[in-house]
Amino acid sequence: MSAREWIGWIAATIVVAVAVHLASVWYLPHAVMHRALSKMGAVNTIHHQKRVDEHARGVVRPSPDLLYSACPFDLSNGPLEVKAPVPPGTYWSVSAFDNNTNNFFALNDRQIGGQPLELIILPPHGGVEPMHIAGRLVIRAPTANGLVLFRTLVNDDRQFAKIDAIRRQATCGTWDKTRDGASNGG
Repeated sequence: MSAREWIGWIAATIVVAVAVHLASVWYLPHAVMHRALSKMGAVNTIHHQKRVDEHARGVVRPSPDLLYSACPFDLSNGPLEVKAPVPPGTYWSVSAFDNNTNNFFALNDRQIGGQPLELIILPPHGGVEPMHIAGRLVIRAPTANGLVLFRTLVNDDRQFAKIDAIRRQATCGTWDKTRDGASNGG
C-alpha cells in the first residue's frame, strides 16, 4: 500500500472514530434519558415505584433497601415546584438530572436538616431569575426536560409502612407563581 493510501485509511479511521465518539458523548446520554423518561409516565407528576425486588429495573442498579420516587419534568410551561417531607430517622435524598443524564442538583436529609423540601426548578433560559422565594430553594435546570429522583432508605422493615406513607406525600407540578405572589423583580 502506498503512503497516499495509508493516509486515506488513517483519515477515514479518524473520521469514523470522531463520529462514534460524538455520538456516544452527545446522542447516547440523551437517548438513554429520553427512553427512561418515556417509561416513567406523565411529566410534572410524581411516580412512586414499588419496592425493588430481583425483577425491578426502573432505576439503574436499584437497591432493595431504598424506595424510589421520580418526577419526570418538562419546564416548557414554566418552573417546576417540588415538595416533599423528609422521613425522620432514615436516609433520604433528592437529585435532579438533565436530559443528558447529568446530575445538576442533590440534597440529602442531613443537608436539609429534617425540614420538608420546598424546591422550585426554573427553565434553562429567561423568565424568572433564581431567587429566594418564601423559604424555598430555587435552582435553574440546564435543560427543559429531566428527572427529579427521590431515594428513601428503609432501615427497618417494621417502619416500611410509615416511611412509604411519608414519601407518598411528595408532590411535583408546574409552579403557579400567582398563587405565591412571587415576582422576579423585573
